[in-house]
Amino acid sequence: MPGQRQTLDSLDDAQRAVVEALEGPVVIYAGAGSGKTRAITHRIAHGCNTKIYDPQKVLAVTFTTRAADEMSLRLSALGIRNVATRTFHSAALRQLKYFWPKAIGGEIPKVIDNKFKVLSAALEKTSLATSKNSIREYLSVIESAKTNRLDTDSITNPDHASAYQAYIDFTDKNNLIDFEDVLLLLVAVLEDGEDFADEVHQNYQWLTVDEYQDVNPLQQRLLELWLGENRNICVVGDSAQTIYTFAGASSKPLEDFAKKFDDANVFRLNRNYRSKPEIIDYANKLLAQMPASNASVGSLMATKPAGAKVEVLPFVSDSAEADWIAQSIVDLLQSGQKETDIVVLARINSQLELIAAALEERGVDYWLQTGERYNLKSRLEPKITLATIHATKGLEWENVFIVGASDGYLPYVQADSDEEIAEELRLFYVAVTRAKERLFITWAQSRENGGRDRIKSRFITRIDSELSKTANDETVFAPSKERQNYRKELMRCSICDKALVSGTEIILQRCKSCPSSTPSEYLEAAIVWRTTQALMEAIPEFLVLSNATLEAFVDALYEAKTEEDCILIPGLGVEKCARYFDDLATVLAAVKPSDPKLIDLKS
Repeated sequence: MPGQRQTLDSLDDAQRAVVEALEGPVVIYAGAGSGKTRAITHRIAHGCNTKIYDPQKVLAVTFTTRAADEMSLRLSALGIRNVATRTFHSAALRQLKYFWPKAIGGEIPKVIDNKFKVLSAALEKTSLATSKNSIREYLSVIESAKTNRLDTDSITNPDHASAYQAYIDFTDKNNLIDFEDVLLLLVAVLEDGEDFADEVHQNYQWLTVDEYQDVNPLQQRLLELWLGENRNICVVGDSAQTIYTFAGASSKPLEDFAKKFDDANVFRLNRNYRSKPEIIDYANKLLAQMPASNASVGSLMATKPAGAKVEVLPFVSDSAEADWIAQSIVDLLQSGQKETDIVVLARINSQLELIAAALEERGVDYWLQTGERYNLKSRLEPKITLATIHATKGLEWENVFIVGASDGYLPYVQADSDEEIAEELRLFYVAVTRAKERLFITWAQSRENGGRDRIKSRFITRIDSELSKTANDETVFAPSKERQNYRKELMRCSICDKALVSGTEIILQRCKSCPSSTPSEYLEAAIVWRTTQALMEAIPEFLVLSNATLEAFVDALYEAKTEEDCILIPGLGVEKCARYFDDLATVLAAVKPSDPKLIDLKS
């Protein structure tokens, strides 16, 4: 049949073996870039084409909407429709809504879209700390407790237990549930109602699970209930890419799959179709630092022709690092690279602020990822992507910059145990394997010029030092004489005329040693306003305005600059200026109502 030939002809031998194993338990250990999505979608298509599978009784689950949509698109391209390709949460929510009238009755609670706001409200009448860091800590505990099916009595820390109980009381009172509750409730429905479980088993007879190394105990229990006595399950994953253990994920179900199903078909995909050999070689050197695992493919095998060397670059300061990255991006764009071909990856969001400022200085548009795994926008948007490593699992770019690769960031300072350090190594490996053509790894010796308080990542130190280059001077990144003249003419301190070298200094138009003429209480009021604004918009504060942009905005308003003047502040622009000008002006005018400097702002 033509459909079957289309399904099989484009596969390598290992992928084809996966596709032809249509029945019984199957486990696929798939290395980065090895075509796992191709393999599992072709497997489903082949099963449907051969009439072994009924498309309407196939369920393929993964962890992100993007991944689920991609599976659906690939199946459609193979002529297969009506297969349910969903995230765990969307699949569970559909089933919970279906069973709710019969299993529980009444109106199904509203699903929370912002747990931070809900917990903040729940804690208002308690004596618990309500700082952003405290709320994030409580949420982490609550999510972990739910994924492990623990009640408040199991929480040993009194503040954590109280926060958990306050959250439960608030959500119950307001008829709210979160995504963990969706899974918990569905598990309870299927455990308690044999008829409901039987209906699921009748509706879904072939189950495929992508990224199985990231399953948590609650999701694993739901999978078991979906499967029942059925043995037609295919799981795919790679223990070397387990990077969500902080959220309860564990590669143990993947590692133990062949023990649980002793007749399972076991496949390993290690041919990498994404990256140049030099990048694969670097990734393999990271793999060599990991403990052996039966749930990993071992070394990756390159399939592409040779390319450029991986560059590991130290810098004297964070600002020098940011400026080099920004100018390198400009150079890539001028050489014909597309914006969507470039990404800057960091361990944590705050590392990206200087990069953003340096890009703004150069007039380069970018999109800054917020949140973690479930929030990354489509890469079809024509902008440079700045993102945390956690948010980019499963994605790929032609050119990848990994910023801040020093001990304290990679591995992160809070990683103490051997298990936590091992996870940081896996995170670095995931970052490296996002790159297709060029890979740049950078780190700064200090936060500011002249310091030497950091060392490069221990993971890099273990790799051949020949890849490293000498530290770069932060003033050499001008691609032309015109660019140099531009820097000389425009990038000087408005107070002392010293050359400005960092993105922050350029935004403020003054060097770090020259203080602002704006009284400090105005900036303090603006910071409080930004915190409130961030909570209202449910975004990090630096996405409202970065520290440097906020300070420059306050300076401009204190000097009674017009909205047209403020639009020119890097990081503000037309849209943000229109959105925030009046609000912030009103806030500042209220700091000292008698201050003649701000009379114009109150009128």
